[in-house]
Amino acid sequence: MEEKHYTSTHHILKYIGVFGSVEVLKTLAGLSRGKITAFFLGPFGAGLIAIYQNILDVIRSCTNLGLETASIQQLSEIDTKTQTAEVLAMVKVIRTWSMAVALVNILICAIAATLLGNIFFSDNSEHYSEILSLIPAVFLAPIAAGECAILKGTHKLKRVATVELLCAIGTVACTLPVYWMLGLSGIIPALNMCIAIEALVHLYFCTQVIPYSINLFSKDIWKRGIPLLKFGIPYAVTAIMGAATTTILYKIISSTDAVGLYKTGYALIMYYIGIVFSSNAIDYFPRLTSVCHDNILKNETVNKQIHVSFTLTTPLVMAFMLALPLIIPVLYTNQFMPMASICVMAGLFQLHRSVALPLEYVSLAHGHSWMFLLLESIYNIMVVVFVYFLYHKCGLPGIGGALSLVGITNTVILSIVNHRFYQITVARSNWTIIISGSVLVIATMIICNTDDIILRFGAGIPLTLLAGAYSYRTLRKGIKNGL
Repeated sequence: MEEKHYTSTHHILKYIGVFGSVEVLKTLAGLSRGKITAFFLGPFGAGLIAIYQNILDVIRSCTNLGLETASIQQLSEIDTKTQTAEVLAMVKVIRTWSMAVALVNILICAIAATLLGNIFFSDNSEHYSEILSLIPAVFLAPIAAGECAILKGTHKLKRVATVELLCAIGTVACTLPVYWMLGLSGIIPALNMCIAIEALVHLYFCTQVIPYSINLFSKDIWKRGIPLLKFGIPYAVTAIMGAATTTILYKIISSTDAVGLYKTGYALIMYYIGIVFSSNAIDYFPRLTSVCHDNILKNETVNKQIHVSFTLTTPLVMAFMLALPLIIPVLYTNQFMPMASICVMAGLFQLHRSVALPLEYVSLAHGHSWMFLLLESIYNIMVVVFVYFLYHKCGLPGIGGALSLVGITNTVILSIVNHRFYQITVARSNWTIIISGSVLVIATMIICNTDDIILRFGAGIPLTLLAGAYSYRTLRKGIKNGL
């Protein structure tokens, strides 16, 4: 009974509801920030933000050594109730290494500022001082990441939700006055302030649980951090590849305005579907890690997560695509309407994330970081290749189409790999709803690509309501039967 409850529809929906509600508020905060950006800076400003954010991501990914993921995994394996001394020791290791990474980031930013400017900007102008101004952000980011890992690894899920919400609100509060007063010149100060808020909020809530303590001169702490390093390096390589992929995509897209449209559209997609997927890292990952030794329960856990996530996502994606012409002018400005084509054509990408994410976490839960690296490498290569060909052939809609092709291909690859190496078989019933949901989303994509308003809403709304009714009936039945 306990195991069934652990993998039940009710359990999954409960945590999707808990973190999804937080995600809704985070999404509103993120959309508010997007509206502020769109109003004061336009697509060009959004493109600049994307470039500077990418620079931060490159620096962080080159130095963080996969510590955040490794820390969550290591802490999740410790019984926090009975092994408090071990938890305290591991937390001190995590914080010390995070501080070391933060200090290294300052050096890299200072030494490589000119090189980074030449790589990320093609206007032949000097960007040394601008990139140097990112030092507060590159210093504070790994500290915030370390504290976040501690909260997640020690299962302080309510605190995680609270922290994420406060960070989202705080970033909006600082962005508005900075962009209003400084315009484009406020981009870097706003980035620094946002990450400073994240670091301070994480530190405040985490140190209430475990007081802050580091020792940069302890040989024992450095020695105890080696297993974290060994475990985390593949994730660091993965992060570097992700940042490199983003950099290549921006080079392919080329125009700063087009980069801004792509980045804003992609962010809108992730904000929206994040409502459903927010519980994956916080609840599902630790839960999956704890049952990896039991193939039957592991299979049940993965399949149930796929079933619930996909069932919820299908009508949401359909409604999202239909509503884009209405919500983009409200959330951004009319200048951002071209990104609607990206979001519509990426419909299958959004949908298949509900299958891919539960499968991606399997290698992580087993601690097989090199397998995770391989899968992410394949994914990033597919993104670059598909976007390169389809963007040059079809423009902005081609980016969305490329993402959809990546999403479908990634689902197939992950299914094969998980079956071969982890004895996980995606249930036939899940394949049925995956295929059915994909057909419904494709139909909605076709409808949304017509200029006929009557067809768009006359056919799209009934189709979406039908998918919503099926989702409601299925999930309600699962809760009622205790499945």
